[in-house]
Amino acid sequence: MKVTATIVFTYGLLIALGGMMGYVKGGSHMSLISGASFGAALLICAHFISKGKIAAQYFALLLTFLLDGLFTYRFAKTLHFFPTGFLSLFSLAVLIVIALKIRRTLKLQ
Repeated sequence: MKVTATIVFTYGLLIALGGMMGYVKGGSHMSLISGASFGAALLICAHFISKGKIAAQYFALLLTFLLDGLFTYRFAKTLHFFPTGFLSLFSLAVLIVIALKIRRTLKLQ
């Protein structure tokens, strides 16, 4: 449980910092708002995942799925690996980790 929470925390921090960097480098208010919103939500999910809450795992899975779809779409549109291609792959890895954690949790019950 601690590993999953750490991975979701790192991912949430990366999303929040990426939103801030998008604002600083490109002046994108939407990057700042969405990065801060998704990042904060993922950080909250990481906290509750560390406390053993299954609902937080499902919510983190949903948020990661949405972000992965967005980053994959943007990567397909621009074909620039950084930042969208990297974030797409990282999101997919986080998605797999969360899904496997949920699967293990359901098997134990």
